[in-house]
Amino acid sequence: MADFQKQLIETLIIILIVVVIYISVKNFVKNVLLKNAKKKSDKRALTTITVTTNIAKYILYILTLLLILDIWGVDTKALLASIGVVGVIMGLALQDLLKDIIAGLAILTEDQFQVGDNIKIGDFRGDVISLGLKTTKVRAYSGEIKIIANRNITEVINYSLKASKCVVDIPTSYKDDIDKVKETIEKVCEKLKTEEYVTGEIEVLGVEDLSDSSVNIRVVATTKPTYNYAFKRALFEEVIKEFKKEKLTIPYPQLEVHNEKRI
Repeated sequence: MADFQKQLIETLIIILIVVVIYISVKNFVKNVLLKNAKKKSDKRALTTITVTTNIAKYILYILTLLLILDIWGVDTKALLASIGVVGVIMGLALQDLLKDIIAGLAILTEDQFQVGDNIKIGDFRGDVISLGLKTTKVRAYSGEIKIIANRNITEVINYSLKASKCVVDIPTSYKDDIDKVKETIEKVCEKLKTEEYVTGEIEVLGVEDLSDSSVNIRVVATTKPTYNYAFKRALFEEVIKEFKKEKLTIPYPQLEVHNEKRI
């Protein structure tokens, strides 16, 4: 009975120590490392910290289990020696989990994407909010969060690796002078060059298409990764303002109806 009480007390002490260590490390990572990484917008550091924390958590669990088993008289050395055989059996039973872990490590080491990157997996596009050993969480612009097993991530489009190329077609009226239209659009583009997300030249290429109700002028710009939509919205807003100032027509689809009277 005395031995049982001693073993129980030692077990509780180990669990208490591990819990204190885990909470202390978790708070340090959250309040110091992660906060600094977010403040500096260091996505690589953020991803590395997240994955390393997950690995450390599993190692802590295993060590705690071995220490407790040792207290209760289990021969942990023999247990570790038999892990080779058990590992084969577990490997067969947990193939998908192992594939997830290997894929997660490959994503990290190959720098395929990081926490904060805007990516597209299959038909789902969003920002990476979590990269773990087993799963990756991606949040869409509209708020949905998709949790994807790492082994299923075979093809990824990463929109955050390089600058974005924004191609915009601006519809203009057939009635307006094309030179005045291009001059007005160029004036708008000069104004938008001062925006911090514009990283290169903004080019007005000229007439791209003659559609049913408009002459479409193509504009091409280089922006920071994922800022192409912000540029497109800003361009349309400024074009509307300038067109109104210059009394240029903003076209819209029109339908001509002929009403014939029969005798």
